[in-house]
Amino acid sequence: MRNHYYRPHALALSLSAVFSGIVFANDTDIELEPVVVKATRSSDAVRGSGGSATKLDVPLRDVPQAVQVVTKELIREQGALEMKDVLRNVSGVAPAQGEGRRDQFYIRGFDASRDMLVDGMRDDSPYFRDLGNVERVEVLKGPAAVLYGRGSAGGIINRITKKPVAKPLREIALNGGSYDQHRVDFDLGDALGSQAAFRVTGAYEAGNNFRDIVDSERFVLAPSISWSFGADTSFLLQADFLHQNRTPDRGIPSVNGRPADVPIQNFYGERSDFATTDAGSARLTAEHTVNDKLTLRNKFQFSAVDLNAANTRTLSLINNNTQVRRQITYFPQDQINYLNQTEAVYKLDSSILQHTLLGGVEFGYQTRKLLAAGKITSTISLQDPQHLLAEPDFASLPAFIDNDFSARTVGAYVQDLVALGRHWKGLVGVRFDNFEQQQDNHLTGLSQSRNDSVWSPRGGIVYQPNDEHALYANISRSFQPVGNDFFFNGSDLAKIKPLESLQYEVGIKSEWLNGQLVSTLALFDITQRNVVTKDPNDPAGLRTVQTGEQESSGVEVDLSGTLLPGWDVFGSYAFTDARITQSNNFAVGNRPGNIPKHAASLWSTYALGYGFSIGGGAFYVGDRYALEDNTVQLPSYVRFDAMLAYRYKNWKLGLNVNNLGDHTYYESANNNNQIQPGTPRTFLFTVRADF
Repeated sequence: MRNHYYRPHALALSLSAVFSGIVFANDTDIELEPVVVKATRSSDAVRGSGGSATKLDVPLRDVPQAVQVVTKELIREQGALEMKDVLRNVSGVAPAQGEGRRDQFYIRGFDASRDMLVDGMRDDSPYFRDLGNVERVEVLKGPAAVLYGRGSAGGIINRITKKPVAKPLREIALNGGSYDQHRVDFDLGDALGSQAAFRVTGAYEAGNNFRDIVDSERFVLAPSISWSFGADTSFLLQADFLHQNRTPDRGIPSVNGRPADVPIQNFYGERSDFATTDAGSARLTAEHTVNDKLTLRNKFQFSAVDLNAANTRTLSLINNNTQVRRQITYFPQDQINYLNQTEAVYKLDSSILQHTLLGGVEFGYQTRKLLAAGKITSTISLQDPQHLLAEPDFASLPAFIDNDFSARTVGAYVQDLVALGRHWKGLVGVRFDNFEQQQDNHLTGLSQSRNDSVWSPRGGIVYQPNDEHALYANISRSFQPVGNDFFFNGSDLAKIKPLESLQYEVGIKSEWLNGQLVSTLALFDITQRNVVTKDPNDPAGLRTVQTGEQESSGVEVDLSGTLLPGWDVFGSYAFTDARITQSNNFAVGNRPGNIPKHAASLWSTYALGYGFSIGGGAFYVGDRYALEDNTVQLPSYVRFDAMLAYRYKNWKLGLNVNNLGDHTYYESANNNNQIQPGTPRTFLFTVRADF
């Protein structure tokens, strides 16, 4: 595999050192809490914790905001290997083109590329996240700034990681499939005496791709350890490391408003294109129960991502749409984040009201470095691309971006979850953020800075007429500074105010069949203001004004649980009416890129008996536009998947067939000339054993 211009990062010098020197005595008799694993859909979807929405251990039915959970069991049933495979089950989430080297999504019509969390901590670096250490994925719909600070209007995606276990855990899984895909996972854990436990997960994956030239290789490792002092104080130390080599892929161009009619394996880059990513993080969580009413906790996280990459990207078509015009781009970048959260949870009961109060302060600091250099290179045939270009001297390419960026955030927040009798619950909260950002342009010598102080409130109410149904309503607001865009290269950072978003949402969460089947119906309306658009009074088009606006309203339906013994189902539907309502760049009424009006998914499994189970599903995505100018349309599609599994004692064999009909479809786009085809029919075999 390629590893061009690899640059060791500072993360290597201390992540492993975080674990070194930690020695625990085993002479204190402390019993760890037993771990109970439940695989039922209903327990995860409704009775599970609404932690992503409230930072509290409360049932999801008590949360006045839509939250969807994708469990580890569903991830395994579908043979998911990437975050986009997981999130295709979630209503209102659409993938963007991340070149295969980073995760990028839209939620409710808004770009959520920087709205990724891990265990409730910001994880906003642009990289590809592996699923090997993921217990489940929680998606909170709508603004979440009240708890997490700056972010988009659509919501957040929170990966919940696997934690240490107090009993022996030995699991290994082998995968093999189409395009020489192969992967090995391991998951090991156990108690360390009576006061501590550990867990180590890891994976190695490599393979080719249906796209010519494109291949990948990835190694991940995630050790963790927990320990306690007495019954009231506990600590959790986690780390994760990722190394990936991947050919960046920007897809195919368009012709006459549609994806070009070319073989979907056509690759318009070069053999020298590469992307090497090294990512790592370390998190320390401490929690102390003062008494039965007050709990204190602190989380500290260090993370770093180092990317070294170059690709040959498509710009346009020339010569009567027979030749592809291209540019070589070299774009090394790195980001370092430090984040600390200190929180207190206090329970206050009176004769009428029961309060669960949350208060917290957050301090964060991050630095980013970005260099982008490139030049126009030779054209290539649209129908029959030949990859003959000699590897360029990337270091000699002329730079057009050379920036250092830093940001400091200080936030404080309070929240009250209040219960009035058995029928009414309320959730109110507010957060104050001071976000200071600075960018130094080494090409122009221009240094820009901006400081914003923003309040982010949220209020919601839940009415539960009985034990089966909960009606809710909420209003919430969020903000997103321009510095949240890693690739911002303008000269007007100091004058650009943060985007402001306001959401109204109502819905109903229900249980059916004695709680075995659960559903959520949500209706929402979101308005985002302060969108940057061209200044109509500047004929040269160099100045911008913040008069743009985007709205998104819609309906989402989610369903999960057990219809009959052994028959599980997981389904979703989203109607998303996203549109540009004010702009000097694009026509008012245009739809944002990559956002379908209609999308739906349905997955079901059935236990046949004698260890056998079968499953299958369909994923529908309506037509979308590649860009906000709405000149290139990606057609709608339906993809059918299937699975067959057999369990014998501690062994499980599985076969997943994706895109059963071998249907040609287009998954996402970066712009009008960089459209990502969907994967044709593939087979994935899995052997899993636990000891």
